[in-house]
Amino acid sequence: MAITGAAAVSISVDDQGEKATQAAPDTAPAIAPTAANGKLDAQLAGVTRGADDFADRASRTQQRIDLKQRQLQEQRRKAAEAAHRKAEAARKEALRPKFALPVAQRGVGELFGAAGSMWSSRHTGLDFPVPMNTPVMAVTDGTVEAKWNPFYGNMVIVTAPDGTETWYCHLASAEVRAGHVKAGEVIAYAGSSGNSSGPHLHLEVHPGGGDAIDPLAWLRSHGLDPT
Repeated sequence: MAITGAAAVSISVDDQGEKATQAAPDTAPAIAPTAANGKLDAQLAGVTRGADDFADRASRTQQRIDLKQRQLQEQRRKAAEAAHRKAEAARKEALRPKFALPVAQRGVGELFGAAGSMWSSRHTGLDFPVPMNTPVMAVTDGTVEAKWNPFYGNMVIVTAPDGTETWYCHLASAEVRAGHVKAGEVIAYAGSSGNSSGPHLHLEVHPGGGDAIDPLAWLRSHGLDPT
């Protein structure tokens, strides 16, 4: 008798009369993929996409970190370079001479205190006999004022940080008429303007803007000798 849902069997009797049971060949069809398998595949695909997305986001995050690191390194490099330039500028400034002779040519003319018909009393400066348009340099650092005076002609006054005024007189023209200059910079050109008998530079030194003192002694006190 057949039983629903069970595999068919055959029964035989051996030589001793015992019954033996033998399973019939399995002829059931292969089981088709179930809905659960499809769901698992979908989940696996989702996990793969998630992993790819995570890897992409991790890569972008690392790129941002690398960029910030490069930017920080660049900022540090620029800061180090700026500090080096500042230190180098400070070193050069410390070594820069703070006093200079007013002309490159050696030799002086009329000395401070000399008497003569050219002056109402005494000579109040030191003369440098140089050709017309000889470059005239600032003796000190300071602020510049260019002006005209009937006696001194074209003149430039440089006021040093300590208040000392140096006057450059009888000029042909002024190179710098205002602003700040450093010792040794060209500020004017020698001439023979005003009460002058020929091309030369007349230099006066007025400490604190007061009375004139001997420019030669003052120059020598700062390690300069134009003679």
